[in-house]
Amino acid sequence: MIFYLGEAVLFVALLLTSLQVLRMRRELQRMRAYHAEFQQVFGKTETALSTIQATIRELHASGRDVVEELGQRIDAGRRLAGELKRASAGLDAPHATARKANAA
Repeated sequence: MIFYLGEAVLFVALLLTSLQVLRMRRELQRMRAYHAEFQQVFGKTETALSTIQATIRELHASGRDVVEELGQRIDAGRRLAGELKRASAGLDAPHATARKANAA
């Protein structure tokens, strides 16, 4: 009788262990599916980050070009303003001399 009791305990333990193994197997399968999904998401994220890096490099380069062009145009504008001041000063000088002669 003790033999049957021990055998029943061992059988119940085997059933519980089998149920636990089946539960863990299902969980492992679910984790494998999650793992595959995570790999796909990380692959897409890596591609997106590479695209963002390339875009940032392009924006940086084009921004540098814009700043250089703007600097050149500002320099050209300053030169033109200086030339206009000199030209207007040259035009005002004869008028100023004529005004002084007329006033005297």
